[in-house]
Amino acid sequence: MSQLIMFKKVSPAEYPEEYAGFSFRRFNGSDEDKQAWVDICKGSIIGENNDISAYDRCMTNEVGYDGNYVFFVEKEGKPIATTSILLWENKQARVHMVAAKPESRGQGAGKYLAEIANAAAYESGCETATLSTDTFRVPAVKSYLRGGFRPVIIDDEAEACWEKWLAENNYTDIPAVDKEYNFAKILCENN
Repeated sequence: MSQLIMFKKVSPAEYPEEYAGFSFRRFNGSDEDKQAWVDICKGSIIGENNDISAYDRCMTNEVGYDGNYVFFVEKEGKPIATTSILLWENKQARVHMVAAKPESRGQGAGKYLAEIANAAAYESGCETATLSTDTFRVPAVKSYLRGGFRPVIIDDEAEACWEKWLAENNYTDIPAVDKEYNFAKILCENN
């Protein structure tokens, strides 16, 4: 298993103010914004050879897509990171296609992205949010854990994958939920 699934209850929130030189804006639907999205995502969550058609393939065609819930984080007026939510049934948001340009990583953009996604989910009336990410995206998973997301245990394989990831990254006593999002157990118990 190379995907980790995470869940959180959406907390009441407003969109964040500027943070550490970061500001954010919504996607405007233009080809320039589609290209900015591709430029941010290339090499991390989409291949290097993609053009703006990747935006439609990865975003517009997804169930629950609403361009109003696609965001750019900017620094000095230039898009450097992106996040979006898909609006699913049952008041559930799906955090989707989160990425940052390599030169902007490690500067706090992940925390800012998490705050934007939570505020967007709250604004849309969603009560819960889910996401999935690759195990090798260690900084992203750490940022999701800091943002209140919890591991989802859907089966024994998922539990083993989470236990391994958490142990390798020095986490202990992490609450996990089951596939119905009810508390399941504490992972990596520190006895």
